[in-house]
Amino acid sequence: MAAPTLRFISLFVPELEATAARYTAFLGVSPVLDDPDVPRDHPYAAGPPLVFPLGQVKLALYPCDDRITHPGDVALGLHADDLPAVMGAAEGAGAKLFPRRPPIGDGRELGVFVLPDKHYFEVLGPKSG
Repeated sequence: MAAPTLRFISLFVPELEATAARYTAFLGVSPVLDDPDVPRDHPYAAGPPLVFPLGQVKLALYPCDDRITHPGDVALGLHADDLPAVMGAAEGAGAKLFPRRPPIGDGRELGVFVLPDKHYFEVLGPKSG
């Protein structure tokens, strides 16, 4: 299995527009709505993200849904060529896997898990097809 690549960090926030304004002010960069490295249709967010392009790793602000995600939740976003292998390795390392969901809007699968140390990961697989 090829190692997954860190491509984005997801921050779940209660007030997306206000938070984005603060981040724009201190980062000096405006967010974009659509970025191919970041899932637009996140199963545990209340809407699409605003994405700050910060070099190799993007910062994605998602509105929290207040059921699964809450203000302050953070997840590391990985891309993987073999999503089942990464999810299996995570489970073998003691991770709690979130329920599988249908592919997101662009046809890619998203796997989500939390390790015993309480760190969350989102793993974006390749487009099915």
